[in-house]
Amino acid sequence: MPIQKTLIEHLLYPAMERIKGNRTRAYLAGLQQTQHLPPDKLRALQEDKLRILLRACIAGVPAYRGLGITEADIERDPWAALRAVPILTKADFQHTSARYCNAQYDPAQRIPNVTGGSTGEPVRFYMDRCTVEHYEAARWRGLSWYGITPGSRSVMLWGNPIELRQNQQFTSRCKDRFLKNRAILSAYDLSADKTAYYVRFLNRYRPEYLYGYATALDAFAQLLLPMRDRLRVQPKAVVSTSETLDDSQRARLQTVFGCPVVNEYGARDAGILAYECPCGRLHLSAENVLLEIVDPITLRPVEPGQSGLVVTTDLNNLAMPRLRYLLGDTATLSIESACPCGVTLPMLRSLDGREDALFLLPDGRLVHGNFANQLVRKYPAIRQFQLVQTDPRHAELRLVPGDGFDAAQAEAFRQDVAAFLPGVAVRTETVCRIQPSGSGKVRCSIRTFALDAEVAKGRTI
Repeated sequence: MPIQKTLIEHLLYPAMERIKGNRTRAYLAGLQQTQHLPPDKLRALQEDKLRILLRACIAGVPAYRGLGITEADIERDPWAALRAVPILTKADFQHTSARYCNAQYDPAQRIPNVTGGSTGEPVRFYMDRCTVEHYEAARWRGLSWYGITPGSRSVMLWGNPIELRQNQQFTSRCKDRFLKNRAILSAYDLSADKTAYYVRFLNRYRPEYLYGYATALDAFAQLLLPMRDRLRVQPKAVVSTSETLDDSQRARLQTVFGCPVVNEYGARDAGILAYECPCGRLHLSAENVLLEIVDPITLRPVEPGQSGLVVTTDLNNLAMPRLRYLLGDTATLSIESACPCGVTLPMLRSLDGREDALFLLPDGRLVHGNFANQLVRKYPAIRQFQLVQTDPRHAELRLVPGDGFDAAQAEAFRQDVAAFLPGVAVRTETVCRIQPSGSGKVRCSIRTFALDAEVAKGRTI
């Protein structure tokens, strides 16, 4: 075992446990046991945690005290009590966030956090230490399915901590390199001029896994593709997070790095929600979160196998509980009840994208904007694209040209896209680059207006 990995796992982590009371490894050991529970035992575990959470909410959280839920209701049927809670949108939470702080929880134990703001105004919220450590344990459990442990060396394709002063950035880089055994390559300035350096760096640094945004990892793989024969390292996995990973990106990453490509589903304001196992199934972190899929318009739960909006209830965060929190993603629950890998956790069939990647047609139907990711494969001269629907009858298709690009390909792609959006006028624009959001993510499909419940009728997804 490499010396730095040994020091982190056998000295640093035990010291953190003794000095700071860190329980990540204890939670990880627990999750590695509960991942094999029969479904009825897992549901009983969730039910116990849900009762504790609901009792804390009606006792100390102003936003939930006036809903009429009683201790008797929670004791009799906590699932029914939860369903009586209205779904919480990000906008509603932002406007009244102070009402979600638990008055019976020590304010000194609250940990402030904020989302990256990739789809609008950042969401500011509190967690507690128990929640943070459960999130980390869920990540390490998923990584453990590939032989990766907390001391494993990694390379992250991520945004730079640009909000930090220069001396703080230096301190952050030192902590990453020496205490977390990872190096960060900026997702903001990947450059073809640095390709030879990237190859030398990977061969020298020898990471056990790569981790980052799907678009950043894919851009990195595209740069390395012509020089992949010079790579002398084969990671245990490439882990994609924070964005929808499409099949073409997965295939390119597998070609370049010769290892499994793993989907991690998580969010800053919801934790690690699911991890892809070696059999290709996305297993939910069911011990930490209750996840519902609801209809985009009615907000009523849909059946497994049907796409809808993701709603989460964090079972551990007692500092600032958010019950039935509308995350802003779309996904589909699996109809399968068993996985060949032996993990018995429930599964997602697919991650379908962001809520604002659902395009609204003039006749009220909804269409996933992800269709454009499939169509663009026919046009290798289009290096990058972004499809933006500005109203139910208009959309803009922004194209970044590559080698061999011409007006005929742009028009052919536009016509293919327009065929999926009947009644929507699609206009093309050639641009030098697609601007990433402040968090470093690049959105391929975006709807810039809210869905209208009166218009969106008889829709299909």
